[in-house]
Amino acid sequence: GEAPGFSEMLSQTLEQTVDATRTGEKAMLGSASGKAELVDVVTAVANAETTLETVVAIRDRVISAYQDIMRMPI
Repeated sequence: GEAPGFSEMLSQTLEQTVDATRTGEKAMLGSASGKAELVDVVTAVANAETTLETVVAIRDRVISAYQDIMRMPI
């Protein structure tokens, strides 16, 4: 099969970020109502943070690559 395109990979990563963030929010709401364990909340928030850091790193690389391309003589 063909390797996934860059835009496809980026959209998948963004979807994962949204999912991780929602999971973190649900866990926080659950803990507020006393239904979730504190460990679950901490884990969900940490997962959301890690996913967000990944997206930011990818974005920074995309911007860097774009800037490199723009500097190339044509």
